[in-house]
Amino acid sequence: MSLEGTLETIALPDVLALLSVTAKTGELRLESNAAVGRIWLDAGLVAGFDVGSQHSAVDALFALLRWQEGSFRFHTGTEPLNPVEPQEVAPLIEEAEERLSQWPEISAVVPSLSSRLDLQASVHEDVILSPDQWGLIALIGSGRSVEEVLDGRGLGEFDGCKAVKELVDAGLVQVDHVEVSDEAEVLTPEPADDGSVPAQDDGLPVTEFTDEEMTSNGWSEAELNGLSEVWNDETGQEESAPAGDDQPESGQPVNRGLLLKFLGSARS
Repeated sequence: MSLEGTLETIALPDVLALLSVTAKTGELRLESNAAVGRIWLDAGLVAGFDVGSQHSAVDALFALLRWQEGSFRFHTGTEPLNPVEPQEVAPLIEEAEERLSQWPEISAVVPSLSSRLDLQASVHEDVILSPDQWGLIALIGSGRSVEEVLDGRGLGEFDGCKAVKELVDAGLVQVDHVEVSDEAEVLTPEPADDGSVPAQDDGLPVTEFTDEEMTSNGWSEAELNGLSEVWNDETGQEESAPAGDDQPESGQPVNRGLLLKFLGSARS
């Protein structure tokens, strides 16, 4: 069973859960148009990331979860960038999805990292600021972009934009709204002379999953058949698992519960 496909068919949390359950080591590469994001795992634990200017593994996952479409491919043979102390997948996914639930309210006030921030000319009541809030106010000064302020304070996108929103809600800062896409900024490969974007890491093997490896982590035959059918349809393989009453229909996203329920018991 090869692990490659599209995010429209298999959601990123499902992919990461499977890699965690099977204790895989390697690089999960995601592409959306010309944008690229990468997550490294070590024995099923998140061990590195390369997603634009994100500051932490949860920042990186939060950014990638906002992609509406794209493809993924898992392979071995590369060393992690921004290595971190290996972290369990499940808590990172949970925190990133909690951030995602709060994001519409935050992005309605701070729509883009390129939006300009300015101090309000006056306030109408006494204001008490925390040291962190004062640091943001001082950095905004006579006007800076959201990205400049966050970089200057060493804040990630979610924490930084949330802090800016609090200042806006307090009537201290105003935001110059601009129309932007909600897709996170990520690293992109350098274009060739003809303007095309070259593929990266060509020739690296796609990771295979054996039935023995999956069933050793508690997967039933029906669940394996369902996963196999989804991935075979997605990757264009002719072989398809036999139909069964308990497996998902072809092309439907894998039930995340089937993936996540083994995270706590996959490694003893």
